[in-house]
Amino acid sequence: MTRRPPSPRDLAVLIEAWWTLLWLDWRIRRQPYHKWRPLLDSRLDNRIESEAGRAGQRLIRLAEIAARHHLRPMNCLRRTLAEKRLLERRGIACHVHIGVNREKNSGLAAHAWLSDRHGDVLNDSSDVIERYYELMPDNWAGAGFSDSD
Repeated sequence: MTRRPPSPRDLAVLIEAWWTLLWLDWRIRRQPYHKWRPLLDSRLDNRIESEAGRAGQRLIRLAEIAARHHLRPMNCLRRTLAEKRLLERRGIACHVHIGVNREKNSGLAAHAWLSDRHGDVLNDSSDVIERYYELMPDNWAGAGFSDSD
C-alpha cells in the first residue's frame, strides 16, 4: 500500500507543529517554571466557540506525527502544550489536564492530556481519566515537571 504525500495544508501544519514543539521544548528546558507556567492555563471562555471535531482531531494527529519525527524526544507535556497552542490558534477550545498514577515498580508517573469544553479527551484514549488522578490547576503553582512521561 502506497502512502500519498501530505497535502500542502497538512505539510504546513506539520511544519508549524514541529517548530511549536521546538519552541516549547526550549522554554521548558531553559526557562524557570514560573515563566512558562501560563502556557498551562486554558481559555474556555466565551470568545472561543469552536469544538474540535474532525479538524481538531486531524490537527492533533499531525502534531503527533511531528512529535515522533522531532530532533528531541517530546513527552506528553510538550505534545499537549503544542497541540493546545495549535488548537487555540484556530479558535478551538481545549483544557490542559495533568494527572498522576502510582505505578508498581517505578513510583509515581505523571501524564498530560487535553479535553474539550465537554470533558471529552482530545489527544489520548478516553480511559486516561480512570488511569490518572487529576491534579487541580490551583495546585500547579509549586509543581515541578521532569522530562519524562
